[in-house]
Amino acid sequence: MTTAVENHDAFISRLTSGMAFDFSKRDERVYISATEDGWIHKCSTSYNEQFLESYQGHMGPVYRVRFSPFKPEMFLSASADWTIRMWHDGRQSSLLTFQSGSHEVNDVQWCPTNSTVFGCVTNSGRLEIWDFSLSTVKPVMHVRSRSELSCLLFSPTCPVVVCAGKDGKVRCYRIHNVEREYDTLQEQQDRLEEVIKANVMKSQPGLAS
Repeated sequence: MTTAVENHDAFISRLTSGMAFDFSKRDERVYISATEDGWIHKCSTSYNEQFLESYQGHMGPVYRVRFSPFKPEMFLSASADWTIRMWHDGRQSSLLTFQSGSHEVNDVQWCPTNSTVFGCVTNSGRLEIWDFSLSTVKPVMHVRSRSELSCLLFSPTCPVVVCAGKDGKVRCYRIHNVEREYDTLQEQQDRLEEVIKANVMKSQPGLAS
């Protein structure tokens, strides 16, 4: 909508705060941006006036977005609405939703050695490790801290995850039975596609094709 003011067009628009972003592994010009109003936007450094795509599903601020290291068209988002959502580039609705409690999810990270594993941390102090080849309903491992956790990171060389809390402490955990470092990239990609397709067929019949 525009209004004429002194022979000039004044554009009226609603702006929202950006919360996080992640660049595509496939095209260094493309990135996804998480926003305070729950939308996720696909953007390009070549176009600063419009979004390439927008994704809607979260009901609260999105705190983190992460592209998959195995499939560059897949990404995860973590939100204040208690959920983690999995998305596919080109689909405006999420493929899968993960929720284990009623707490804001502050960060999410893909495991670098297993394409179907990711971790997250919550404002209630929970570190969760999910393997959606085993379950989309509950994490395969969780640890509770007394302090709100703000971020996490998987080691790229050993089965270790570290997370940081608002109490200023960094915690380090050894994780078991999740690494598949001897799988080839193609094997990781094939397994990821098969697991996603099987889960989408169960949760959203007709959308997995």
